[in-house]
Amino acid sequence: MPQSISLNSQNCYEIQVYGQLDESWLSWFGEAKVHTELLADNNQVTTFSDVVMDQAGLVGLIRRLHGHGIVLISIQITGETK
Repeated sequence: MPQSISLNSQNCYEIQVYGQLDESWLSWFGEAKVHTELLADNNQVTTFSDVVMDQAGLVGLIRRLHGHGIVLISIQITGETK
């Protein structure tokens, strides 16, 4: 976890959503990597890693996902960027 978190600091996140989102969604996530996995119950989870943004960008992204009916599973800070 980053040592100091502020509203304006750029952090690296991993974001998981329910279902399959393909690479056409990547423009929302900057230069993130995308990975989709099939769960034991035949549902899918898409993980976007290396998502770099500040808190305002993250809130905007969450609102955008919600507006498109995409179910958010988790958001984790994975590192701080300079």
